[in-house]
Amino acid sequence: MKQSAFLSICYFCLFLLTAFQCEQKEEIYPESTCTAHATLRGTWRLEAYQTLATGALDIDPDPKGRGRVFTFSEENSTGKISGHTVANTVFGSYQRADSCRLESVAFGGTKVGERSIWSARVGAAMSNVSHFGQANDRLYLYYNNRSERVIFRKY
Repeated sequence: MKQSAFLSICYFCLFLLTAFQCEQKEEIYPESTCTAHATLRGTWRLEAYQTLATGALDIDPDPKGRGRVFTFSEENSTGKISGHTVANTVFGSYQRADSCRLESVAFGGTKVGERSIWSARVGAAMSNVSHFGQANDRLYLYYNNRSERVIFRKY
């Protein structure tokens, strides 16, 4: 009898922890906004990939590790990308257009094999970016016809 009561309490606590985590994720990743003076400028660390139709998040499996850190610099509407993934140096360029659209996005880098598929995905995502947005200290880059996004946090 005591054991079943203990198990019931444990299951209830697990339920509460799970419920609060879902609520926290919604708060962490709000909808992005686009303003007239929006920019990608700054240094950002890749935090997650998100599929927008389902809301599914694929969060950085090693948030305290070396990470994927990108710096975006801009002059007028022309931008440059520099930075690194866990194993590679990355670089690129883009043209910022109206309504937070990105045109002529070019992205590349060194080709050392990444130990993690999570890290390797960033190249394909960045090569297909079409729009961006910001909210608080987050930068959102939308790709695959705006069905997915990569989420960066100010570094």
